[in-house]
Amino acid sequence: MKKTILATLLLASCFNASAASTPSPFYGDKFRGWYWFEDPPENPEEELEEEKKPAPAPKAEPKEDEKEDKVRLDVAWLKSKMPEYQEAAINNPTRENIARYMYVQRYMLDISSRFATKTMEFTEFESELDETKRRPMSSFSLNVFKDETKKSISTVINSINEKSHLWFFFSSNCTYCMKQLPLLKELKIRFGMNILGISMDGSVLPGMEGIEIVVDKTNVAQRFGVKFTPTMFMAMNDGNGFTKIGEGLTSLPQMQDRILLSARLKNVITDKQYQSTQNVREINVLTDTDGTMLADAELIENDPGYLAEILKSKLADSQPVGAQLFNSISGTK
Repeated sequence: MKKTILATLLLASCFNASAASTPSPFYGDKFRGWYWFEDPPENPEEELEEEKKPAPAPKAEPKEDEKEDKVRLDVAWLKSKMPEYQEAAINNPTRENIARYMYVQRYMLDISSRFATKTMEFTEFESELDETKRRPMSSFSLNVFKDETKKSISTVINSINEKSHLWFFFSSNCTYCMKQLPLLKELKIRFGMNILGISMDGSVLPGMEGIEIVVDKTNVAQRFGVKFTPTMFMAMNDGNGFTKIGEGLTSLPQMQDRILLSARLKNVITDKQYQSTQNVREINVLTDTDGTMLADAELIENDPGYLAEILKSKLADSQPVGAQLFNSISGTK
């Protein structure tokens, strides 16, 4: 009997020691009562992984220059890349290099063509920029323009003759003087130009009838720096101006143009008279007396239309070829 009691005590002490060393979840939760019950997790490993998995970091917004990684194929880009692509195609003419250069070149030509087309469309109805104001383009208008110019030349040179005449320095043995003489006589016939022949050797040329001749005995040629024959001067009748209009054989149109220009520079004729004798009329925005214009700096930078408008206003009153200014009869409405 004693042995049975001792064995029972030993088993009890071993059981208690084992319970103390390995705590039982059931006995550890005895404060919940004897009849509590919980459903176990379906997949405890997944639940642990979800608890350990960190929350995803918020995505960073892309920078402004990273939102759209594209190149603008504009004129500036073409200027920088065309030489590079051309050089690559010349140095290494592979199909790819040649194709790249040729197609970029075509793109550049298309841009240029578009600009040219739009420019022509704009100027077609922009009368201030119409180049036919300088010289007509059509055959019909051009013929009328040429006739008017010839009449104007005759009228203007006739007015020049009232204040000036020509000096013709020559020598009797100068073959070029002989060829120059008929051209001077043509000026006299066409425009009534007064010509004074100055003989440097005391003799005359054949065919000088109708031309006043003097012999240079007072070294006039030396004072005017005449070294070659023929030499022609335009001389003012009052002695206040001399312009060399030809040294050596000079054509009739050259003499005519230089006579007109000299007369304008010496204020013998007005600028308007001079322009009426030109084959291409001058239309210029530089109408200010000092040849410059002033503009508002802020408007030039901020208003694209401002500069065009002030320049347009300078050209607005230019008279087109083949038209005349309308003057209404006074007293009428």
